Amino acid sequence: MNKKNRDVKFIIYQSLYIFVVCVVAIKGANLDLVEVIEDDPTRARISEDSLRRLLEILKISQIVDTSKYKLIDKNLLINNQELQRLVQITQQQLSVVQSQVTPQIQLPIEEQPKIDPKDPGEMQEIRIGNIQLTQYTLNTLNNPYDTPLEVEGITSIPPKSTKTFETGGQSSLVIRVGSQTKTVSLKPNEKPKIGMQRIASMGEDTRVTHLQSSVCYRVTISDDFPGQLDVKFNGPITVKSVGSGTYDVTMNAFGSRAAFDNYTDNKDSPYSVGFTVSVTDKIAGHKITGQNSFIFGEW
Repeated sequence: MNKKNRDVKFIIYQSLYIFVVCVVAIKGANLDLVEVIEDDPTRARISEDSLRRLLEILKISQIVDTSKYKLIDKNLLINNQELQRLVQITQQQLSVVQSQVTPQIQLPIEEQPKIDPKDPGEMQEIRIGNIQLTQYTLNTLNNPYDTPLEVEGITSIPPKSTKTFETGGQSSLVIRVGSQTKTVSLKPNEKPKIGMQRIASMGEDTRVTHLQSSVCYRVTISDDFPGQLDVKFNGPITVKSVGSGTYDVTMNAFGSRAAFDNYTDNKDSPYSVGFTVSVTDKIAGHKITGQNSFIFGEW
């Protein structure tokens, strides 16, 4: 082997020696490239900045950056297969060292706060079913939570309980549980309606005695909240309740024939006597009136 070949081998071996020293400095005394320092907070660790600095040193050294430094004559390398093999081994070892010393940075995973399903402050929305509230009436609402439920401006419902409260003319209400709110629209309170059905036949030939002994009209009052209605009848009648919002009306105008004659004196037949029914919503203030009459011609 000539002197030139010996010089080349010396340079290669010297480079490998420097390699080993770098690896030992970085990884510890163990040359299998496995991390020596365990995850023990009481022991010293190589910082991330130190690893980065060592990597920069390797990049600018002759044994790493072969694109800048030509340690071997190219013509000699072409003609010497043994030298080519040694150079290839060196390059492979360089790749291994670079991959081992490159810091593997792992960002800490931020632990997400646990949400207590019973804590309304962490809820995305208030879930209390399909709430239906109406203006000018008594509404009942259930609070299923472990904290008070506020109907803003009206009342507070204790945890795990139900409460009835009166609403006014609000178009909507804000319900609050903890820091969460929900706006609920209020359904309008409809006005009551009066219906009258004539039961008895009436006309010029109708007798008073017949009308005063029979049901003449059936009056029906409908409303979405009939319990808050005040119903009043006015006139010479007798009224009998026959169901929720339903009344039978009988004429009761004359107690005797003399009273009939006195009423019809100087009047033309057929004769008539009227009555009225008034309905008032005690909360909403709605007021409506209906009226009708009895028609007759004889005692």
